[in-house]
Amino acid sequence: MEEFKYLIPEESGIVVSMDVEKLREVEGNLRDVFTRHQYKELILPMFEYVDLFKTTRHQKEESMFQFMNRDGKRIALRADFTVPIARLYHNENTDEVRRYCYFGEVFRMQERHKGRSSELYQAGIELIGKSGEEGDQECLSLIEETMDVINMKDLKLELGNASFYLRLMELVQDEELSEILEKKAISEMKRFVEEKDLDEDLKEMLINLPSSFGSIDDLKSFKVKVKDKQLLDAITSLEELYLSCDKKEDVMFDLCMVPNQSYYTGVMMKVYSRYSEYPILSGGRYDRLMNNFDTYSPAIGFSYHINTLLNAYEKEGETND
Repeated sequence: MEEFKYLIPEESGIVVSMDVEKLREVEGNLRDVFTRHQYKELILPMFEYVDLFKTTRHQKEESMFQFMNRDGKRIALRADFTVPIARLYHNENTDEVRRYCYFGEVFRMQERHKGRSSELYQAGIELIGKSGEEGDQECLSLIEETMDVINMKDLKLELGNASFYLRLMELVQDEELSEILEKKAISEMKRFVEEKDLDEDLKEMLINLPSSFGSIDDLKSFKVKVKDKQLLDAITSLEELYLSCDKKEDVMFDLCMVPNQSYYTGVMMKVYSRYSEYPILSGGRYDRLMNNFDTYSPAIGFSYHINTLLNAYEKEGETND
């Protein structure tokens, strides 16, 4: 076992000296934007009770790094920032608008040999108490401003809608649809639809859904194939949000976007770089999360995945050398 003293666990995120400089630069630029818009920085506990995440049905237990404390209670390394911040808002016993920001690590077990660390550095915000379109617009405006300060070319902002996805799942009643949507697999969707006893209008819409990804014009072209009112409302809300965007040329729409958090209820956002297959930013509206704390408050937030961003910077540098 002597050789292990020279090794780093595969779960660890390695940040070398040059990356640290870039990380601090990015962190500083993002902090400047967040604080300029009155977002209050928080430092949250590294350890949480496992039950916090179980109660909110947010993180799968097997994805958490768990321990027993001295009292025999199960605790875990912080797996998320949003849920602890939602608890904080509840404990403040207020219904006023609150703006929070954070910088730090979360820990989630990843599949082995996938090349992804379990130690993830994030920087993000939560906007709690500001409802609907107004809150969505503030969040999107903040994303666009941060896209400027991270100094990376060719970024794309992708918008989806969890309410569109949830309504689809309600209509189809089959979890396999999620896998097909994530892959945007046209042939698999055709096979899936042929095997289902569905309304003909719904079948036609589903077959066209994987190829609907694209610009506002692509979204409008797809919309004419949609008959269900709830699905139409979800698309309309994206169209209205688009009007508030400053960088319209950088906005894309992905109606196949599957929520990567179980608490998302409305608009979902991802930012992609051409130098990364994974998003450098993700977020969304999560109005129902606060129900787990016996209160209702609208909320939306996003986080930058700094590990992914640093890797993208490295590849961008290699490309431009």
